[in-house]
Amino acid sequence: MPADQPQVLARTSFQVVIEPLGHTITCRGDQTLLDACIQAGVPARYNCRSGECGECIAKLNAGDVSELPGADPAVFDDAKRAAGQILLCMCFPRSPVRVDVPLNSDGPAIRPQTVDVTVRTIARVTPTIYQVSLATPGPVEYRAGQCFEWVLPGIAPNRTYSAANRPGGDHIDFHIRVYPGGKVGDHLQDTLAVGQPMRIFGPFGQFGLSASDWRPSLCVAGGTGLAPIHAILDEAFAHGDRRPMRFYFGARNQAELYCRERLQAWASKSPSFQFIPVLSDEPPDSGWAGKRGLVTDVVAQEIEDPFGLEAYVCGPPAMIDAAVAVFEAAGLSPDDIHTDRFVQAR
Repeated sequence: MPADQPQVLARTSFQVVIEPLGHTITCRGDQTLLDACIQAGVPARYNCRSGECGECIAKLNAGDVSELPGADPAVFDDAKRAAGQILLCMCFPRSPVRVDVPLNSDGPAIRPQTVDVTVRTIARVTPTIYQVSLATPGPVEYRAGQCFEWVLPGIAPNRTYSAANRPGGDHIDFHIRVYPGGKVGDHLQDTLAVGQPMRIFGPFGQFGLSASDWRPSLCVAGGTGLAPIHAILDEAFAHGDRRPMRFYFGARNQAELYCRERLQAWASKSPSFQFIPVLSDEPPDSGWAGKRGLVTDVVAQEIEDPFGLEAYVCGPPAMIDAAVAVFEAAGLSPDDIHTDRFVQAR
């Protein structure tokens, strides 16, 4: 590949006709079709932006694209390619294209923007998880459950984290798990400091409570999958949402079980909300009187009448897959199972 090809692609743009809307947008050669849709305000269905969830599968009706390798074969394979389908998040235009895009019916997309923020607080909430609060110049438009990219010097690609609080305030909170040798973890622990300026870019994603506030909701999270669930609960309780909600939160042990006090406070104040923490690796002699085992196994044992139920699941892919299997076995429609996969940067 010639050394200047990325610059050439950045300067080359193609027209993309979005069907069935009939809208025409512009997409750079170094930009995915999905990111072009998001920037243009097209309400395309998507979630992970990394080829893992399959929600942005579309039909290429005309034109040529280049596909970035790495899509999860469980959600996108050669049979789909042979049928003319593409993943919008993994494909770059190489000519003018016409593409049949799955659309989200929950309203117009919020166009991502760059926001200059200041580190407000840094708190270690478990041995492996930090809560970082970023002060914003004013209220930033996003929906509870959406995520932002952190733009950090020397770290590429940008890392994506879900907002952990409801929109409308003067700050956005994030839950960051640190990994041994992880670039963001090292930056957070060695460089990031209160008062330091930084940038975020977003929002992205379509995870969040539906408008059907009469339907019961069952939420499941593992680890920092708590962040988007915490945000949507924060939003729901702030606006007096009274739908029946049950939240199963899985962690390895009590040391990794964070935000427990606030979740229990919400449960004590709202008779329609239940909080059930589940520990998978808590020492047997610790005195823990709560649920034990894999959180998805506990959900499978306790799931009740699925009529009208909506499920919301956040966390690592293995937990997501297990939870989806539990809900599908219980009779939930795939349309009523909403997921947010937390995938480490490749």
